Amino acid sequence: MKRITYLLFSFFVLASCTEDNVITPDYSDIVIPGGGTIPGGGGSSSSTNVYGNLATFAIAVNTEALSETETITTDETDEYYGEYWENDFSEKTTITLNYSEGNVTIDGTAEGVDVTTDGAHAVVNATAKGLVLKVCGTTTDGSLKIYSDKKFKLVLSDANITNPTGPAINIQNGNAFVVVEDGTTNTLADGANYVVADGEDAKGAFFSEDKLRFSGSGELFVFGYYKNGICSDDYIYIRPNTNIYVKSVAGHGIKTNDGVIIRGGVLNVEVSAQASKAINTEGYFFKDGGRTTLISSGNAVYDSDDNDVTGAAGLKVDSIFTMAGGELNAKSTGKGGKGISVDQTFTITDGTINVITEGSTYTYNSSLDSKAKGIKADGAMSIAGGNIMVRALGGEGCEGIESKSTMTISGGEIATYTYDDGINSKGDLTISGGQVYCLAIGNDGIDSNGNFYITGGVVIGIGSSGAEEGLDVYEGKTMSITGGIVIGLGGGNEAASGSQQKAVAKGITASSGSYLAVTDGTNCIFALALPRSLNNETLVVSSPSFKSSTTYSIYTATSATGTSFYGFVPTATLSGTSNSPLGTFTTSTTISGGMGGGMGGGMGGPGGGGFH
Repeated sequence: MKRITYLLFSFFVLASCTEDNVITPDYSDIVIPGGGTIPGGGGSSSSTNVYGNLATFAIAVNTEALSETETITTDETDEYYGEYWENDFSEKTTITLNYSEGNVTIDGTAEGVDVTTDGAHAVVNATAKGLVLKVCGTTTDGSLKIYSDKKFKLVLSDANITNPTGPAINIQNGNAFVVVEDGTTNTLADGANYVVADGEDAKGAFFSEDKLRFSGSGELFVFGYYKNGICSDDYIYIRPNTNIYVKSVAGHGIKTNDGVIIRGGVLNVEVSAQASKAINTEGYFFKDGGRTTLISSGNAVYDSDDNDVTGAAGLKVDSIFTMAGGELNAKSTGKGGKGISVDQTFTITDGTINVITEGSTYTYNSSLDSKAKGIKADGAMSIAGGNIMVRALGGEGCEGIESKSTMTISGGEIATYTYDDGINSKGDLTISGGQVYCLAIGNDGIDSNGNFYITGGVVIGIGSSGAEEGLDVYEGKTMSITGGIVIGLGGGNEAASGSQQKAVAKGITASSGSYLAVTDGTNCIFALALPRSLNNETLVVSSPSFKSSTTYSIYTATSATGTSFYGFVPTATLSGTSNSPLGTFTTSTTISGGMGGGMGGGMGGPGGGGFH
C-alpha cells in the first residue's frame, strides 16, 4: 500500500483514509479457501472449497516414476541428444568397476585406459574414445575419480559408494553421459571433511569439472554432507524417465556454473543449510518436462564479505528462467526464503508451477533483510501460459509473484494467497489474457508501481480491509481497463483512468462465504465468492458484457453453480439470492474520467462518479 491519489468511479462517497490514519486490518472473519486458520488472524472459519486447494495444497518429496516418451535426434551436432547417446558408446570399450568393502575389482582392459586402486578408491586415466565405465557394488570407504580426454559413458548399476574424505564420484576431466541403469538403485554420499589433491577442485558428493548428462530409469540417491549434492562447473542436463533424489545438509542440492536443463524425469532435492538452494545455477534454467520438487528449510544469513543478506530458495537462477512444460514445485520454510528467485528474466509458456513459502522476513538490521517471496524476478517477467499457484503467509513482505521490472500476463492461470501483495510489479503491469486470482490478507491483491493496463482475461484482486487495495497503482501512474473481466475488492479505493471499457466502484457490505453476483435483471453476468466479510468496502467491476444505458444490480447469493475459477463463476446459476440488491448502477458511455481526490486528499464530490 502506497500513498497515492486515485480516480474512483463510484455512485457515492466512501470514507477516505490517509497514510497517517491507517486502519488496522481485522482478519477474524476471513474464510480461508478450503478451510484452515489465518496466521495471527484471531480466529478461523471454513466454507465450501470453491477456491480449489489454494490454501491447502502441499509440496513434498514424491519419487513415483513417470511414464514418458522421448524423441531422440540422430544429429551428431546435437550435444544434448544425438549419436552420443545411442551409438558413440556401442561396441566400444567397457570396463566394469565392482566395489566391495576394502577393495574394488576391475573387469576389462583397453588401450588408452589406466585404472589404479588404493583399497576401494579407484582412479581412471583415459584417452580412449567411446569408453564405457560401468560401476556396481557397495563400499563405505571408497571413491571413483576420472580423468578422460574424450567424452565417456558412466553407467551406474546398483552402485553404492560413500567416501568419508571427498566426493563419491569425482570427474576432474571428461564430458560425462551418466546412465542410471534401468531397474537399479544407486547411492552416492560424501563426508563432512575433504582431503583434496593440490590444484584440484571438489565441491560435492557427485562432482564434475565438465558437463553432466543424466539418463536411465534406475534410481539415484545423492547425499551431500560437505557442500553440494551434485555439482558441475559446466551444465547439468536431465532426460525423461530419470529418477534422482538429492539431499544436502551443508550446501546446495544441485549447483552448476553454466545452466540446468530439465527435459523430463523425476527430480527431488532437499536442502537444510542456511541460505542454501535446492538448485543453484549461475547460468540459465530451462524446463519443458518431468516433475521437479525443490525444498529448502534454512534461514537467511548475513554475509559479511558482501555486507548483504542472502536467503535460502528452492530454485536460484542467476541468468534467465524459461519454462515450457512439466511440473515445478518449490517450497521454502526458513526465514527470508524464496520459492523461485531469478536475477534476470522469467518466462513461462506452459507447465505447472506450485510454490509455498512459510517463513517470515529475516531482518539483520534496519537496512538489511530478506523477505520471503513465492516467485521473484529482477528482470522482466512474462507469463504466456501454464498454471501457477503460490501461497506465502509469513507476514509483512511475504509476496506471491514479484517482478523488479515489467510484468506481462497474456495467458495461463495464476492464483496467489499471500499476506503481502499477491502480485507486485515495479514497472508496468499488463494483463491481456489468462485468468488471475490474488487474495492478500495484509496488503494489496495486485499492485503495480508502474502503469497498470488490463486489455483482456479475467483479473481478480482481493486486498485486505483498511487502506489496502484489490487493484493498486503507484502515485502518478495509470490504471487503464480496455478489456477483460475485472473485479477488485479492498478497504481502500481503486484507481482507473483513461479506460474505454465500462467500470464501476461501489461500497459493499456483505458476509464471508456468500457470493456477490452482478445481474442485468434477468441473467447473472458473473458471481464471486467472498473469502471475508466486507464492511462498506470498495467493489470495482468491469466487464465487456456491460451494455450502454443498461441497469445492473448487485446481489448476494448462497451458492453459484457453474465453472468456477477460485470462486469466480461466469454466467452462474444462483440460489439463495438476497431479496433486494446491495446496489444498482446504470451504464451510459465508456469511462473517460472519474472522481478526483482519494487517499492523499479525501474523496471528491459525487458528481463525477459512475459511468461516463
